[in-house]
Amino acid sequence: MANERILLVEGEDDEHVVRHLYKKACGIEPNFRIVNQRGYEKLLEALGVHLKQSGLQTLGVVVDADDDREARWQELAASAKKCAVSLPDVPDASGTMVEGPPRVGIWLMPDNLRAGELEDFARELIPSEDTVWPLAKRYIAGIPEHDRKFKPGKLSRANLYAWIASREQPQRIGAAIGAGDLDIEARLGRRFVQWLRTLFED
Repeated sequence: MANERILLVEGEDDEHVVRHLYKKACGIEPNFRIVNQRGYEKLLEALGVHLKQSGLQTLGVVVDADDDREARWQELAASAKKCAVSLPDVPDASGTMVEGPPRVGIWLMPDNLRAGELEDFARELIPSEDTVWPLAKRYIAGIPEHDRKFKPGKLSRANLYAWIASREQPQRIGAAIGAGDLDIEARLGRRFVQWLRTLFED
């Protein structure tokens, strides 16, 4: 398909967050196709496939930095280089963009600067005056170590989902955005939406 705009994401939660955030901020459905690759390894493979696709205008990528932001970036850079796309040495704090064709953009969750994941991004959208957030963190902190079923590195995720459980419709992060429980005007939310708009809009 000519002039195609594609955003690759790791999973369903990422897809829902992007769709709800863009629609809430811009008032319209995304003008790009969101492709859920069902895992980082599959996304990395798909990156090269899509970069070789004829008619591609723009390719965006949203992935978790996880525990090692630098290692994740080097893997993405190596995959892109095989298709003659050179990424900068380090990701841009405002979201990386490389002019093409095709134009290529990469966002490392949560903010391109830190290790972390989608849930760390969502935590930054919780309103500062929210009274339940401290209670959710206190609840998780009160669970004895031997009773915790989550890994130490997933504390932020546990805190977030304890908070989401208190919502009127305790579902996905994207639903919390759609319901207005998360503040899309928070600084990080605005940065991410601006990156999407700059990447995909003409």
